[in-house]
Amino acid sequence: MFWWTVGAFFAGVLGANIVGVFVIAAHADLTDPVPFALVFLGQAGGSFALVWLFSARASSGSLAADVGLVLRPSDWWALLAGMGLQIAAALMTYPLVDSLFPDGAPQQGVAGITAGTRTTFEVIVIFLSVAAVAPIIEEIIYRGMLLSWLRRHMGQWAAIIVSAAIFAGLHLVDWNARAAVPGLFLIGVVLGWVALRRGDLSLAIPIHAGVNLLAAIMLVWGDEMAEWAERQLEELDTLNAVVHWIIGLL
Repeated sequence: MFWWTVGAFFAGVLGANIVGVFVIAAHADLTDPVPFALVFLGQAGGSFALVWLFSARASSGSLAADVGLVLRPSDWWALLAGMGLQIAAALMTYPLVDSLFPDGAPQQGVAGITAGTRTTFEVIVIFLSVAAVAPIIEEIIYRGMLLSWLRRHMGQWAAIIVSAAIFAGLHLVDWNARAAVPGLFLIGVVLGWVALRRGDLSLAIPIHAGVNLLAAIMLVWGDEMAEWAERQLEELDTLNAVVHWIIGLL
């Protein structure tokens, strides 16, 4: 299964490049949300094609049995758990990231693309790519295939840690993502533990989706949310001043 896992990763790279060629030929800007989403879907499609080939040719033919691809509507609450995991990972790794990047962490390429959404259609496309497709294909590769293979050759926690390190490390394909690596490693550890505990990806996928969903929300609407919070604080300060003024009249 190891070489199939490696193949799934590079099939994704090939799929992204093939779609990218057509996008560039159409004179579209790869940094715009929709062209980016198309390239990402090419990547996901390439990876999934090889996963399907692995299941059909080298295993049982059932994606549920071979790579743990199971989704249960009753696990919807895991989206909220994923959001909580994202916050926890950010808080736990903040001191390290702040010490490594005192002038501010570099912005990932996908952050700029996501923050550049302007229309409702672009927002929908980005959210489907980041919070739906990405969690499924990444969980299949890193937990459904890689972690399963590692578990056969080492102990449970060693397999979880190694798979989490690979999951986080491969995000360095975008060098600007290096500040996110510590948090991604912690998230990968949790997702690996959940996948082995559950025995399939039914819980890991929605947790991963929740992680990505919160990140996408903050990237798309983070500035507006911060401005709203600042206005509320200003109103509270004003209200506090009025209350004290009234008290002073008594």
